[in-house]
Amino acid sequence: MEDRLLGAGRLFGSHYQIVVCDDPSAAISDDANWSKEKFSRGFAGTPTFRMIGTEADLNDHWVELVAASLPPSSDEWQRITCVHFSSRGGEIHVMSVVDDQPLLSAEVEPGDYGIYAAAQNLGIDQLSLGEDGKLTASEISLRKDIEWYRLFVVPGKPETEGRLIDRPIPLSPGV
Repeated sequence: MEDRLLGAGRLFGSHYQIVVCDDPSAAISDDANWSKEKFSRGFAGTPTFRMIGTEADLNDHWVELVAASLPPSSDEWQRITCVHFSSRGGEIHVMSVVDDQPLLSAEVEPGDYGIYAAAQNLGIDQLSLGEDGKLTASEISLRKDIEWYRLFVVPGKPETEGRLIDRPIPLSPGV
């Protein structure tokens, strides 16, 4: 199966995180929230409500949600964080922790999935590039030089969770 785009948009990753959930109104317990151990593995939450860590200070990211049959190639991404996601109701939502409505929503078969949060240009935002203007959603969608994400939704419970790939940002010449 070829990857199929389920949706894309500009997400404000408040508190350095992207939420992937099956119910946007769900709450999580304190023990499922962030801890030092969960921060080091790159995610927190429960299988029905995942919070995936981000890096850039501006927290404004382009996020694509993709249905896939296989995980992403490790050669193509700077970081890949894998989480077990469970959809009880046949929906997947992508949002910020401060949103009352999800940015992206899609129908999926109820069941278990691996969400592979693949990222590029970690920690790079407009300010770090010396820019201070506000980008429109269509402008940010074209910017592959700032932090952005593609979330691969792969059927089945993943064997391994956490940061599978985590490469440092290459330094610019003269830095």
